[in-house]
Amino acid sequence: MPALNLFFGLGIFLFGMSQLEKGIRRLSDARLKGLLRSSSNTSFSSILLGAISTAVLQSSSMVSLLVMAFASAGLLPLVNAIGIILGANLGTTMTGWLVATIGFKLDLQAMALPVMGISSLLLVLMKNRSKLNSTALVFLGIGLLLFGLGIMKASTETIPQQWDVALLRGHHPAIYLLLGIFVALLIQSSSAVMMMALTALNADFITLQDAAALVIGADLGTTSTTILASIYGSVIKRKLAFAHCTFNLIVNLSAFVVLLPLLPQLLSLLRISDPLYGLVAFHSVMNLLGLIAFVPFLTVFANWIEKLFSKAKNQSQNLLERVPPAITDAALVAVQDTTLAITVQAVCNAMRVFALQPEKLKIIIDAQDRLEVAVAHEQFDKAYEELKQKEGALLQYLLKIQAQPLNENQAQSLEKYRRITRSVVYSNKTLKDISKDLEELKHSTITTANALYEQQKLFHRETYQRLAELILGDHTHAYVIEELEGLQILNDKHFEEMNNLVYANISAGEEIASEQSSGISTQLNVNHEVHHASKNMFASIHGLMLTENNPLGE
Repeated sequence: MPALNLFFGLGIFLFGMSQLEKGIRRLSDARLKGLLRSSSNTSFSSILLGAISTAVLQSSSMVSLLVMAFASAGLLPLVNAIGIILGANLGTTMTGWLVATIGFKLDLQAMALPVMGISSLLLVLMKNRSKLNSTALVFLGIGLLLFGLGIMKASTETIPQQWDVALLRGHHPAIYLLLGIFVALLIQSSSAVMMMALTALNADFITLQDAAALVIGADLGTTSTTILASIYGSVIKRKLAFAHCTFNLIVNLSAFVVLLPLLPQLLSLLRISDPLYGLVAFHSVMNLLGLIAFVPFLTVFANWIEKLFSKAKNQSQNLLERVPPAITDAALVAVQDTTLAITVQAVCNAMRVFALQPEKLKIIIDAQDRLEVAVAHEQFDKAYEELKQKEGALLQYLLKIQAQPLNENQAQSLEKYRRITRSVVYSNKTLKDISKDLEELKHSTITTANALYEQQKLFHRETYQRLAELILGDHTHAYVIEELEGLQILNDKHFEEMNNLVYANISAGEEIASEQSSGISTQLNVNHEVHHASKNMFASIHGLMLTENNPLGE
């Protein structure tokens, strides 16, 4: 039946789009990531990048996914991320131009068969994920697009013989608007709705104005993709989804109320007589005028959204859950920030061992929300348990990233973060192992034991406060590394002084009581472990500072 063939063709067309997107992602993923990170410094460049990348890749969803990931990882400011997504709205109109130009002017099935046949053969013969294999996947997607469109085009030619297509015409534009919204919600693709509208317009099922209302509705309906992606996402994803919806709502409703009634005059002004080109021109002009109206106010728009969401807390997900491991550049930044958060947490825990209060340090308070550091635990054991959970989550995330295609530098960076995290947690474990000994020294009836505890506490207060300032303060890497090396020298000197203090308290020539002898052994062990824990912490932070110079492994 022609009606069934119409849906069969739609299914092949949508599958072709997914294969085309997959192939292009393999070929241009790294290049696109670099562009997104380096070429979106201004509002205009962000919009231009979004439009061009979507026009070339033919996938606004792919661009949006990367933008959300980079924004969640802190690689893109909100205003630039919004600019790229809004620019993608214009870029996606290129699909309509391609379909109108190729899809209804040539014998599609005759073109599609050789393209599908050759590309399918290459996919079977070539190594998986090779450049030639990915190229073949792109052409397979193109072939499927043409083949699906050809089936739809052929099926519409016989429908008027069986059904009265006049029933599809003459309804209020709002009906076509709602239909466009519904279909876009159903199939999650405004490009597919555009293709369906062009097919119906080419077969004279609907008028140009009806098709234009249908396309406006599809633009509104396609925002459901970003809404669904942000429901359980981070605050930044909800901000981007809100920006996308607000922009589309204002632009599409304005186009429906103002531009749609002026469609004949618009096409006359553009000197377009072909209804297919008229439809895609209307779609492009609608989005272009919307961007022109928004560009001067993009920064104000972004600031308004920031204020609107300023009280929202990201309680549903941590940083690692917000950034997909498949977006390796963003994932590496998420790993870096998580490693930094674990390090700050470990520094706070080390202070907690000596009953110090890290939550009273202003630099720690300021960093809590940004790095998701929890320092409110009064007991070291609970804080250490939470630290271990964070380490486990990070290690699982690293495994997911390692399953992605990585270059050598990226793989080395991941291994560095793993070692740094392991070393930081081990430093805390060392302190955990002597926590009972420290309590004994603190409450000991032996004066020299109390003195030793107070000296260690003083060292931790000064040293670890300094560490927090070095990690979280605004310093150059060279300065931080130089200070860390200085702290390591002080740590070695402190270790020697603490041992000398123990030995000096042993009365020469006197017999040592068994209790005092046991206490001396404990004191020397505490000195050794405290020195060892600090040494590991300094080395870990030193490695983290070096890795921060190149978190993306480039």
